[in-house]
Amino acid sequence: MSWNVQAVAVDYDGTLTHNDVPDMAVLDALRAARVGGRVVVLVTGRILSELRTVFPGVDQEFDAIVAENGAVLADADGVRNLAAPVDPTLGQVLAQREITVQQGRVLLACDSRHAATVFDELMRLGIDGQVVRNRGALMVLPSGVTKGSGLVRALGNLGISRHSTLGVGDAENDHQLLASCELGAAVANAVPALKQRADLVLDQPDGAGIIELLTGPVMAGTRRLPPRHWQLQLGHDADRNPVRVPASQQNLLLTGGSCSGKSYLAGLLVEQLVRLDYSVLVLDREGDHHSLGDRRGILAVGGTQRLPTAQELTALLRHRFGSVVVDLSQHDELAQQAYLAEVMPSVLAQRAVTGLPHWLVLEEAHSLLVDPHPWRGLADQMSGLCLSTYRPDALPTMVRDELDLFVLSAGGGDGSASATTFVAEQTGWPEHRLTAPLTGSPRGRALLVRRDGPPTDFTVGPRSSSHVRHWHKYIESELPPSYRFYFEPHAHGRVAANLREFHRHLGGCPAEWIERHARHHDFSSWIRAVLQDLELAQHIAVAERSLQFDDRSVEEVRDAIRDAIEHRYLEESPPPPL
Repeated sequence: MSWNVQAVAVDYDGTLTHNDVPDMAVLDALRAARVGGRVVVLVTGRILSELRTVFPGVDQEFDAIVAENGAVLADADGVRNLAAPVDPTLGQVLAQREITVQQGRVLLACDSRHAATVFDELMRLGIDGQVVRNRGALMVLPSGVTKGSGLVRALGNLGISRHSTLGVGDAENDHQLLASCELGAAVANAVPALKQRADLVLDQPDGAGIIELLTGPVMAGTRRLPPRHWQLQLGHDADRNPVRVPASQQNLLLTGGSCSGKSYLAGLLVEQLVRLDYSVLVLDREGDHHSLGDRRGILAVGGTQRLPTAQELTALLRHRFGSVVVDLSQHDELAQQAYLAEVMPSVLAQRAVTGLPHWLVLEEAHSLLVDPHPWRGLADQMSGLCLSTYRPDALPTMVRDELDLFVLSAGGGDGSASATTFVAEQTGWPEHRLTAPLTGSPRGRALLVRRDGPPTDFTVGPRSSSHVRHWHKYIESELPPSYRFYFEPHAHGRVAANLREFHRHLGGCPAEWIERHARHHDFSSWIRAVLQDLELAQHIAVAERSLQFDDRSVEEVRDAIRDAIEHRYLEESPPPPL
């Protein structure tokens, strides 16, 4: 099953009908779509009162009507203007020049033959407005008003995301209609420019094209059609060309060795998805993405706070098509599986009905998908999955077989070779073709592998939010005894069960302890082995070496280590220079 279409936004003249009233077969197709649970919105350049005159039953056929090219909305709340009316002085002046003018609630319309005169008068009168062509008609509208802007208002009132909406049109004024929807379709009689922009060009014209669309594979959910204008940028190739992937109707695997930058890249994609108004649910086993909660439109829950119930989580995702990061890092594996068993059936049930969330992002996906019970509904929703794991071979077959795009991160680490082998087996590319571009590359480089095209190596793009691997887990939670730092050689002495305790003990332990551990590189080794934070370990190793070469005193080394931790984790700002 592919994309879940929740709403269809359809133009009127030249799209729904070639006459004043659609044919009965077209109306029957619209009614069947609504009976099937789809919302249908009419988006037209017509003046509403005139439309109701020629088609008296129009209000009963649609869930909402966006009229006057986006300037007027009619729905269950009544009729209202979405912008201030065009200055009536313009209509008066044009009438004096013997130009027939139609005045709507907001717009002013006339024949497109008078375009030059309308432009001249707009300039002369100093009226703020825009001129929009619709085949043989010309409309004057307030600046910023489009079919797209009106549709977004209508969808918001209906509780439907534009990323769950398919738009269809035929003329010049339908560009913004299609651009505001997840997918845009053009009927066969559409102007050439709209066909070039559309994701789908129908074989049939006007009403017959609408029937074709409503009864076709995209609406049925049996055909994936990735959008052309909604894209995510992974980074740049060697020639500084952007490397992009579709923002929906794809399943993406981020893989590579441990500590190779998979979580960083996942966060980069989440930032962009939310910026484009997609709803995203991130299931975060290790607390890698808690900092995303600082961004507008993303709520981070869990961590040291109570995890939301299934009802609370689904409500958060429905509210304004929100995005949620669920931080599971304070819970062991059994507790995590129990939580997934509680919430995921409700999340997937809501997704089947509303399409929300548009994306599921799973960190350490091989561990989250161990128990098939919570994921039984996923088989019918195999679209919009982003899986991050160094163990792709441990993913269930139902997920592996549906992957479309693969990103291999450079930098080695545990699982690097097996991850490469997995991608090679899935895509048919020989392993040497996948390893060659990344051999010797540092973290921050990666390879995009498609099933239907050559691999592309690229430099990962910058993120807007901070990212420190597992920061929340290591600051707050208690590590197992074997992973703790022992300042004294016996278990009853000073022990750090997490980074905050480590930082505190550093400030209070005797100078001779600091010197002994620093000379043996114990601090940097612990950071590297347990936290797997190579950057912080490098900063601390520099401080340890400075003690050996008598460049710094023990107290200066102590302060340097604590400052590096504060900058890296506790203050969430970049570490000081090496």
